[in-house]
Amino acid sequence: MTGKRPAPSGESRDSKPHKRQKTRDARTIAVQGTGPCRSETIKFTADSLTGLPGSIDVEKFAEARTFEIGAMQTAMQNTRDDSSKRVFQTLPRHLRRRTASHDVRRVPLRLRVKARAEMDPVKKKKKLKALAKRGKGGDIGRTEKLKKRQREKTWLETHIWHAKRMKMENLWGYRLALHPTEKSFRPSHRAAVHGSILQDVSYFGTLEMKGPITLLKKVLSLCCDPQVPCGSSRYTFGGRLCDTHIYQVGAYPFDIIGPCALLWKPDDTSTLAPSGETTIAPSKSDGHRVVWLRCHPGIFDAMHRAIVESTTTIFQKVSSQTSQSYQESEIEIADLRKEINAFEIIGPKANQVLAGALKLTKEAELASRKVWRTLKDLRSTASVPRGMVLGLKVHDPRLSFPPVNEKPSEEKDHPIPAPAFTISPSPDISKSRLWDEAVRDAVRKPKYKKKDLDHRRSKNLVPGTRLRPIQDDNRVDIILIQRTISPSAMVSTATKPHKGSASYSSPNSQPPLHGWTILLPAGWSMPFFSTLTHTGTRVGGIREHQTQHFEASAPHFPRDYVTTLAYEAFWTKRGEEEKAKWERTPKAKRVPYGAIGIRSPWRADWEVVLGIDTSDGGGDGHRGGGGAGDDGGDGEGLIPTQPPQAMEDILHAMLGDGESNDQEEHPRSEEQTTKRETEQSEPIVRPWLLHGHDVQTLLDDMARTETAEESAAILFKRVSTLREKKGLESISTSPEALMKGGLVPVRIRICGRGTPGDLGAIYRNDLTGEDEVKWREEASRAMKGKRKEVWADHGMGDGDDANPLDAAPDPSSIMGYITSGHFSLQLGKGYGLGSVSLPRLVEIMRKDMKEGWKYPCKLVKVRSREGVMCRAACLEINSL
Repeated sequence: MTGKRPAPSGESRDSKPHKRQKTRDARTIAVQGTGPCRSETIKFTADSLTGLPGSIDVEKFAEARTFEIGAMQTAMQNTRDDSSKRVFQTLPRHLRRRTASHDVRRVPLRLRVKARAEMDPVKKKKKLKALAKRGKGGDIGRTEKLKKRQREKTWLETHIWHAKRMKMENLWGYRLALHPTEKSFRPSHRAAVHGSILQDVSYFGTLEMKGPITLLKKVLSLCCDPQVPCGSSRYTFGGRLCDTHIYQVGAYPFDIIGPCALLWKPDDTSTLAPSGETTIAPSKSDGHRVVWLRCHPGIFDAMHRAIVESTTTIFQKVSSQTSQSYQESEIEIADLRKEINAFEIIGPKANQVLAGALKLTKEAELASRKVWRTLKDLRSTASVPRGMVLGLKVHDPRLSFPPVNEKPSEEKDHPIPAPAFTISPSPDISKSRLWDEAVRDAVRKPKYKKKDLDHRRSKNLVPGTRLRPIQDDNRVDIILIQRTISPSAMVSTATKPHKGSASYSSPNSQPPLHGWTILLPAGWSMPFFSTLTHTGTRVGGIREHQTQHFEASAPHFPRDYVTTLAYEAFWTKRGEEEKAKWERTPKAKRVPYGAIGIRSPWRADWEVVLGIDTSDGGGDGHRGGGGAGDDGGDGEGLIPTQPPQAMEDILHAMLGDGESNDQEEHPRSEEQTTKRETEQSEPIVRPWLLHGHDVQTLLDDMARTETAEESAAILFKRVSTLREKKGLESISTSPEALMKGGLVPVRIRICGRGTPGDLGAIYRNDLTGEDEVKWREEASRAMKGKRKEVWADHGMGDGDDANPLDAAPDPSSIMGYITSGHFSLQLGKGYGLGSVSLPRLVEIMRKDMKEGWKYPCKLVKVRSREGVMCRAACLEINSL
């Protein structure tokens, strides 16, 4: 790049010589010339000054030295003008400091005297009149100030740590962390798959029930999922966690509340048979047992009410049976939300992290110590039986700070990983004193604070060495529960052992994620949390928790649990936020939902999908969106010229009364009346969610039938059998209504490129003949990676006449919605979770069976709410 103007000839562009010359001239004092030099040398002797006068005339002397005096004054002025820089500005760039202009200590020692002279004198502040001192009673401490900030929400014990590093939001009565402030979406996923990631889940509620085991089983059978035998010996012996779902009392399959985990206190009478199965020895009396129910905070109150109602119903039945020996028994229900804290650590390195951070005490059970030594050699928690419970007693984790992760041991001669985990769940290894309320209260407050331990550590001869436990140090009882995130979390007792293991998954499902759930007493969250975070484990929030479920194909509560009240509350709040943001966006920058035929982009209309609401809205079955169609499009601001059907009935009735009483002149009124009476006589259709470990088998049986009535009969028989097994009354709805209101969780895999978004619509395949054959062939190539993209239209999007931006599909062909749609990092392509109508799904499966389609099967169309084009996708059955 050339300069602005050419430099004059003979001149240099470097300014340093000019600046140096300027400084030299400013420091030079002019001297008057003395004329030509004399050749002779002047010699001075001892009597050379004898001729000088004894006094001088000042005026004559000043006049004689006028040049020297003027030169001195000029030099002083030039020096003053040249010294426009302060001392700190004369230093090299690498020695300059921002505070050197007002802090003498930031200037080198050799220049501080001159720098201090350049400083402005410090102005003394004017003293104000001292205010009257307040009494100590009016001043509140830090703890009280923090409690005042928790009036409308509850803080977790790790709140301050999270508030400094994460985005916080008020959810379900708590102040929870949404996600880290740093960019950590992909690193968090990699940590869950290859490393370890930690999350504080202490906001999950725990409900405790105490009473006779017979009554407890009856109470749980009224409100729990009948597909899971939560009262069987598989779970009641206390060595395994039971994952189930809570319903309203006697309402199965309707009115689902949400997922719930049951944990029974280990029973001393339980023993292990030689075959490995757990048996319970008969007792003389019906002993009291304890069971914990853990659930999401959004449904804790609803679960509490359902348990109380179920208990009341059971006691009413018991009171009428005078022969029962447990009439005087009682069931205690306690809220443990402020007594139990919990962490979740997910990833293959979870075993090594826990083994390095936690140290067992000498008082720990021998069986627990044996299991603990085996765990550190496991490459992943997938080898541990699903839901296995392990009770431990550990030292204060702050004593062994900083922690060092354990490494799996390998044989030197044979570098083969350690053998698989061969220990079965048993009461001996699951016992823990954490169940006792007195023990939890005794350790609620740690004996030593962090500063006390640091003071002890400072007295060590070698800095950085760990502290040795002493008699006064705390011993903490904890419970470890094997955690598996997968859609097949519920396993039947009749399932084979290899399928019941934590590593089993269906061929089409994504690999599950494994880890541990740590239960610990209240007051110990920060000692454990600070130690676990120093092991290199990442920390996640609710977003990371949802992503783990999404990548493992497991529905996340509450966003993926359709028909629940928590689902409605979640999407209502999110819809309000998205609508407010959409309204703030200029019309030229936002999606014109009205123009593309979407009336309600903020929530899914399951009533339209199920055929409960048949009102025509001119869109994809979406209900009125409250202004989504204000962007323009066909019919903006126009008034319909045809009155609704109800208005026609009123007009016909008015004309009939005023002109003639002959009913033959108004036959439509009679037809409408008959239709209205028929609709009133039809049973009410109630939405419900079909899930379980054998849903695929049930759907295959229903698809093999010829008519919809036969399919409904099979479904009705299946539901009735489950209700009879739990002692519930016969279902009051008809088979047709039960079939019509069913929703099935599904997985959506895009054929080729494209990513389905949240609230995307799922349509059934309406193609027939050669168009369908060609479409399926292209979709099969895309699923195998031989084709990039497949449009769900007749032309596939590649021909000359093909146009993927054709009109939107028929609204009547909608069969479901996507509740979680995103790009899957595990699959490397678009992926989604959603729900579809049960009758429409059975129709698709019946069609595929008749025509012999095997792969890809159950092809559907997926349309994003931001566009009109549809993409081909493969639909797979999912489970909760």
